[in-house]
Amino acid sequence: MLSVVALALAACGGDDLSSKSPADVLKETFGPGKRIDSGRVDLRVSFDAKGLQGVQGPLKLGIKGPFASSGKQKLPRFDFDANLDVAGQAVAAGAVSTGDKAWLKFAGEAFAVDDATFRQFRTLYEQDQKKAAAESDDKGLAALGINPTRWLADPEKAEEETVGGAETVHVTSKVDVPKLLEDVNKLLGRADATGAAAAAGQDVPSKLTDEQREQIAASIKDARLDVYSGKDDGTLRRLNVQITFDVPEAARKDAGGLSSGRLGLDLVISELNVDQEIKAPARSRPLSDLTQAGATGATGATSAPDAAVPDATTQGGASAEYRACLDAAGADIAEVQKCAPLLSGGG
Repeated sequence: MLSVVALALAACGGDDLSSKSPADVLKETFGPGKRIDSGRVDLRVSFDAKGLQGVQGPLKLGIKGPFASSGKQKLPRFDFDANLDVAGQAVAAGAVSTGDKAWLKFAGEAFAVDDATFRQFRTLYEQDQKKAAAESDDKGLAALGINPTRWLADPEKAEEETVGGAETVHVTSKVDVPKLLEDVNKLLGRADATGAAAAAGQDVPSKLTDEQREQIAASIKDARLDVYSGKDDGTLRRLNVQITFDVPEAARKDAGGLSSGRLGLDLVISELNVDQEIKAPARSRPLSDLTQAGATGATGATSAPDAAVPDATTQGGASAEYRACLDAAGADIAEVQKCAPLLSGGG
């Protein structure tokens, strides 16, 4: 569910970056051998797209929590909380993995993923990581679908700052927007895979179309990337991207109605290589409980897992639709989450 935050790497040392040129700082930060064993990640993506069809207001995605490596290109251990806010309607979810078992978090409760589903997810994730590593020189952020080495132009040094408890060298740079948008599409696709947007009752696109990306790139008013690299070890501590754009009126139809907007991405890594304890939830229920109308977190109900699904009069007339949706979803977690709006008649 949250493979977007898998950072399965281990740290290595480096020279003090203070005396190096901006280009050398970036080369050191995004070069090979920067490994991260453990820490805490805080990833935030915001996209305020005015006029874009299917998006009624700004979209904000946040993923944060501790992680610990399980080995190269292996599914890491983690305990992540995810929050998706679409047009002011928020959905809270999350996931926990101990490396051999996993749980989904939804509406404040934990649901244990069955072993067969977890093994399938782990296999697909590890295959994805091998592919990402083979296609990118950046072995760290490839796990996030991010390859900053392709975006940088005319870097300059800014004031040194403390990020996540570490002294950092700050480099600001212009952005190659078309290449950045390729990675933004990867992040949007991974966010869509969580099913949280559907649970919020929103039709959020899983990617920007080629036409939309071309129009955004041609309509940029301002684009900047800021990199904060550990002063002593040359390892990334923060990556911030801010872009504003204004699409010419004549081009808006081809851009799906997109008129203007702002795109932001902020990734912070703290407690780098500090041991993180990833525990199984103290209490959990079977994932199958999520498919029980009387027990799902979307209603806040607390009935027993084997409780019968209430009739239509107790579920806003949506019971039949909800059950049909669940039958069609089967064991697909993302599809199950898409059924949640039907509980309140929102389908």
